[in-house]
Amino acid sequence: MKRQIATMLVLCISASVLTGCKEKEVTGPESETTLHDSVQTTETSAVFISETTSATNEENTETTIVETKESTTEETSEETSQKPGDELFQKFSETVESNPGLSDYKDYVYLMFPVVSDAEAFIDEEYFYSRLSTLTIKPAHFEDGKNGEYDPSNVITFNADLKTNCPERIEGVLFHELMHFVDWNINGPWETTLILDDQHIRMSDFQTLSTEEMQKTELCPESWIITEGGAEYWTSKFLTGAPDAYTDCVSFLSGMEYILGEDYMKKLFYSWDTDAFFEELFLEIGYTPDQFVQASIALNCIARPDVFDMPDATISADDMLIELYTQHKGENWKEDAKFLAILKNLNGIGLQGWRRSKNADFLEGIVYQTWDQFEELEKKFTEGIPEDPNLVHPYPTLFMKNGKLLYGTYGSFTDTKSKETYMGYITYEWDFETDTRSNYTITHAEKLT
Repeated sequence: MKRQIATMLVLCISASVLTGCKEKEVTGPESETTLHDSVQTTETSAVFISETTSATNEENTETTIVETKESTTEETSEETSQKPGDELFQKFSETVESNPGLSDYKDYVYLMFPVVSDAEAFIDEEYFYSRLSTLTIKPAHFEDGKNGEYDPSNVITFNADLKTNCPERIEGVLFHELMHFVDWNINGPWETTLILDDQHIRMSDFQTLSTEEMQKTELCPESWIITEGGAEYWTSKFLTGAPDAYTDCVSFLSGMEYILGEDYMKKLFYSWDTDAFFEELFLEIGYTPDQFVQASIALNCIARPDVFDMPDATISADDMLIELYTQHKGENWKEDAKFLAILKNLNGIGLQGWRRSKNADFLEGIVYQTWDQFEELEKKFTEGIPEDPNLVHPYPTLFMKNGKLLYGTYGSFTDTKSKETYMGYITYEWDFETDTRSNYTITHAEKLT
């Protein structure tokens, strides 16, 4: 059975190319999840409902707390008037409903609303809604095998073969591409960014500068690790609960959020001048502009190894995280179990990227390098789970959601009642001090909408 499932997985997806997202320069619905180890089932609305769930193994009880935006009859007329969130949804909904280019894919776009709400403080409403009103989504045939693409002409295309071969993949693919749409448009038009005396300058404004100012500007490299990794990171946070593409990028971003916090990551992803904020982050800890360019090349190679070759001499992604940690959290990173888990996750299984680090001697002692280590690691994510998970990434990827560091990945599972196999996403809660699983959640891929 597992061999048959593995064959199905290979046919449906690639571990590292869930979507073929077009480069910037070159170019509501419900979800159902099942929470185990503490035995719990919840069903929530992505648009109108937020949830908090908890249960205890000892009592084998189930508790679901659901908060809705509905008003009670006891509220005053002032309290029952529309709230800012309701106004935001109304404008979003009106724009979606009036856009013929979304045709049969409006439900997928509604899945995006929690992200728009999350980004409310950053929205350039005039620009964003003008772009949403002209966004087009349509199937297409890709010769290179990719599953989806967001084109700056404001068109999202997804592989038409998914409708027949892997329909359960469509939600994840389209949401990933919609996160590119958000990245490009939520805070005004994306442009190449420059830094001038701590100010962020759009390339379109460069010609308005004096000759002296032009000579002082620093051109910010495009941060592909945020462009590509960020789209998957936000897909994991707001839809699937599990990264499935650009996994090294997601590991790096989870390290950034662990160090810098959620508010910083929102600013980084939602702002039009992402590349300037990212560069300034490292300039503040002592990088020179030339060193940051070198570091940026390394990160771009991690994000798009199909486009870039890693130079022999480069700055290590491990060291970038370690230096950020030292600057913002202190010197004791070697004693921080969660941070070490992030470094191990970034280095995957049997890979050699850690050798470029100034801390290679230490990292060699914690990364996974042998088959024995791999087999023990695999047991932690599969052993004792009655749904018999067959994971696409046997070493799930770390990401952060609501302040918690979680593992997640895509795979096939067996329904414990019907015994039928289905595709889905699994999210693991983890005790990092003991390096053991404390909970897991399986989300049925076909029930995301």
